Amino acid sequence: MAIHDGVRPFVSVDTIKRCFEEAEKSGNAIPVISPADSLRMLTKSGSIPVDRRKVRQVQTPQVFKAELIKKAYEQDYNRKFTDDATVYEMYGGKINLVEGNRENIKITNPEDLLISKALLPSIS
Repeated sequence: MAIHDGVRPFVSVDTIKRCFEEAEKSGNAIPVISPADSLRMLTKSGSIPVDRRKVRQVQTPQVFKAELIKKAYEQDYNRKFTDDATVYEMYGGKINLVEGNRENIKITNPEDLLISKALLPSIS
């Protein structure tokens, strides 16, 4: 079962294939990319740098064996849920990461629309 954000119209066929191939082997897969920006974590006394080599940005589709994700969604709501992968993890599952594609942007803010227009093929 693939769960995909409707606001991510630029997912590549290769990303989808990687997700399904890994989920077939391991039960689930989510696409991720390495962050390009430097990162900082807020602390009580200010902020500290985060090693970006140790973090990934999560994308969709998130692919799970249907019976597993359905069972995970039977658990009570938790404020830590941010996506389907965290629901599955809180149920006790281990998440498998595959390479996503950088163009698989989430259209959330007005500037994302400008980026999406640049990604669209010319129709003239």
